[in-house]
Amino acid sequence: MRPLETPLAVDQGVSVRRDRMWGWIGAILGVAVGVGSAGIAILVEGASLYQSSPYPPFFTARRLLAYDLFLAAVIVVGAIFAIFGIVLARRSRFPRTDAMGGALVGTILLLLGAALVFTRLVAVIRGS
Repeated sequence: MRPLETPLAVDQGVSVRRDRMWGWIGAILGVAVGVGSAGIAILVEGASLYQSSPYPPFFTARRLLAYDLFLAAVIVVGAIFAIFGIVLARRSRFPRTDAMGGALVGTILLLLGAALVFTRLVAVIRGS
């Protein structure tokens, strides 16, 4: 027996309440990543608040930093949210809202973490 194909209307599979929930999740994670990044850079790695250069001097250190572990955690959490978005596309009661929310949060975290890791890599190469 072949599976039935049933097109959905544009307004089906969406939820305003869940859309708001994903907005709050994204906002909370965004603040946590921003404050965590600045906190680790300043308090743990000793970055200056007032330095104006392409990147802070601790980026050029040729060793594993607490900041690197933080960025790895951001990338892992982003990947988990992206995978969660894929699963929710098939399993959620509101697949359009939940899949978009999970995929968007995951994509933003993955891109942010990867961009900072790439910047650190460039700083290590240029600093040596």
